Amino acid sequence: MYSTEDFKNWLFIDIETVAVTDSLDKLPGVLGKNALDHWANKAKYERQNNIALLDQTDAEIYDQWAAVQPEFGKVIVISVGQVKWEDGMPVPKIRSIYGHDEKEVLAEFMTMMQKIFNANPNVQIVGHNIKRFDLPFILKRAIVNDIKIPSKLHLQKLKPWESCLVDTTEIWKFGSYSGGASLGLVCDLLNIETPKVDMKGDQVTGIYWNEDRFGDIKNYCELDVVATMNLMLKFSQLPLITR
Repeated sequence: MYSTEDFKNWLFIDIETVAVTDSLDKLPGVLGKNALDHWANKAKYERQNNIALLDQTDAEIYDQWAAVQPEFGKVIVISVGQVKWEDGMPVPKIRSIYGHDEKEVLAEFMTMMQKIFNANPNVQIVGHNIKRFDLPFILKRAIVNDIKIPSKLHLQKLKPWESCLVDTTEIWKFGSYSGGASLGLVCDLLNIETPKVDMKGDQVTGIYWNEDRFGDIKNYCELDVVATMNLMLKFSQLPLITR
């Protein structure tokens, strides 16, 4: 499906996001006086679409769902990697940008991406659900933080065939309108190791705000990048990365 030559132009990306505050009552300090009303509307919408949330308070829903909403969450880790080849075997090279200051994280990422695009305009960014989550989240938070965005990432202006994004969720659909699956599910199906045993995405906010385990969160993000690399290697019937 793909060759080792294709991997030369691919950057694999994953992000970790958390609620912008450790509790709902502190949200007005970040979002302003209407913050609780905005979240109440969001929580109402979530209850309408998820029966399991019907009996949960706005605060409980905030703890679970704010991290995946770019209006109420922030980026704390961006892991970027590339597959290199040593003696015919794939080796991951990964760099993570992370910290408590989201503006610094995003600014460093955008500066890095501009340099990469300048060096290689053919670079493509690969991720699982990257078109619907990772990149839109990054771009929206960049706007919030007044961070300059490289023109190659002005996705709202680009035609579909001009996009630099490669989404493994779409690849797994193989042209169908349905059939999307989580990274963990597809990796388990294909016998690819993932970090979902030690930590899950919906646990990251609680770990970030309540436990001193930032290093574990960064490692979790990097292992998701490796899992996505292995997914593309599996699709290509190439050897997998081993740890």
